Amino acid sequence: MSDINNVTITGHIGSDPEMKYFDSGSVVVNFSVAIDEWQGKEKGSKTIWIDCRAWGQKAEFIGDYAKKGSLVMVDGRLLVESWTAQDGTKRSKTLVLVNEIKVVDKK
Repeated sequence: MSDINNVTITGHIGSDPEMKYFDSGSVVVNFSVAIDEWQGKEKGSKTIWIDCRAWGQKAEFIGDYAKKGSLVMVDGRLLVESWTAQDGTKRSKTLVLVNEIKVVDKK
């Protein structure tokens, strides 16, 4: 059986997406999605922040139509980035590489 790497999340964008254009003509957008997780009557809800990234036409769509507070449904795959910080410590973060996104705000 093949491994499956598929994630679908629905939540609100935490801040305006950050667009970056490259000299090559490529465009990337980074944004985070807040997901409220109910932890029971005594604890209430906890907000989980999920970092997301999209390239190309999807990035431009997000930049044009998704803003801080927008309710979105994101489908993608998990991507782990690793690097060494200036102090020599190894760092990593997991994010969602966007395959599809829908802005589901009610107009």
